[in-house]
Amino acid sequence: MPAQEFLQRVARRMDRIDRKSLEGYVLELANEAQFLKHLLDQIPEGIVVLTFNQEVIFVNRRGIQLFNVQEPLAGKETLEKLIPDAPLVALVSDALKEKRELFQKEFEILLPRPMSLRLNLFYERKQKPPVAILTVASMTQSEMNMRERFKLENWETMLGLAAGIAHEIGNPLNSLTIHLKLLAKILQKLPAQERKNIHNSIKIMEDETARLDRIVRNFLGATRRKPVRFELTQLNDLLLKTISFLKPELKKAKIRVLEELDKHMPVFLLDPERIQQVFLNIIKNAIHAMPHGGTLKIQTEAGEKLCAIHFMDTGVGIASDKISRIFDAYYTTKEEGSGLGLMIVYQIIREHGGRIEVSSKPKGGTTFSIILPIRKEKLGLPQPVMEQTS
Repeated sequence: MPAQEFLQRVARRMDRIDRKSLEGYVLELANEAQFLKHLLDQIPEGIVVLTFNQEVIFVNRRGIQLFNVQEPLAGKETLEKLIPDAPLVALVSDALKEKRELFQKEFEILLPRPMSLRLNLFYERKQKPPVAILTVASMTQSEMNMRERFKLENWETMLGLAAGIAHEIGNPLNSLTIHLKLLAKILQKLPAQERKNIHNSIKIMEDETARLDRIVRNFLGATRRKPVRFELTQLNDLLLKTISFLKPELKKAKIRVLEELDKHMPVFLLDPERIQQVFLNIIKNAIHAMPHGGTLKIQTEAGEKLCAIHFMDTGVGIASDKISRIFDAYYTTKEEGSGLGLMIVYQIIREHGGRIEVSSKPKGGTTFSIILPIRKEKLGLPQPVMEQTS
């Protein structure tokens, strides 16, 4: 019997129900509630029922397993206390505030452990007060492996084809460079007036040839990557080393660097050469974003399982319609840019099992946030992946 119909029937007969019958009805209701809970616990997806104030009303057994919830729930838990992954909490919170549904939304979390999830959020408005229902499914390992393999095969095919083209472009570029130098020598023998007219054209050709050569070299450098080598590293020291290396460039650009480094940052496993490349690319990106000078604030935060590095500049910012494309290969807003720097950053962070996020607005500066897992044991390291952003 549906619970609502049962309660309505009991309410109509309350004045005529004896104690024994009432005990029977209560027992029947309790059995029905226990049966429904048992059914929900058998569902292979996590189910979280929430109020619009983000209070957790119910979590089934699969939800408890996915988020390592400590049972039993202590009263009215909030979504933030239930789910340890802050970006996931922010996603669901924003959807609740906007009364927006989520359908088959794929999302990666790092806490309580790295997982790829598929989310659905919908609303039951007949309930008083109305509630939100969040379903969470962990993508199967076979499904994830298939996706990774498909992306990897496509990525390697594209890289192989592009590397071949780059080699083919490189050969005539070298030839052009040599002949331009020969022309420059011949030019010195011509009368001054003729030399001046031709010199400008040759200079333009030399500059453009050099720019094409840089693009080709950058691309080949991005495709010929050494295996990832994890070693115990002090991240703060690596960051300070990178800032010191770029100090002359920062000084010339009139950029002041503010450092707020967590003194409790532990030594953990990462590839120092690759992570330094990440720092170099992001800081150089900030320099280009502040052509008239500014401030670059760098923060590090250490948690129990994760650490975060934030790069906050006061530069020109990025338009909202361009943020989603900044990690794409060859996408750049800089005249001299190759569009590979941030793509390489994204790949390195993925190889470390981490995540990179960006927030920005035009003329309001940009913040890059890198989240890395703190791993001290050599077991369980992430396997290198090559993934193309979409």
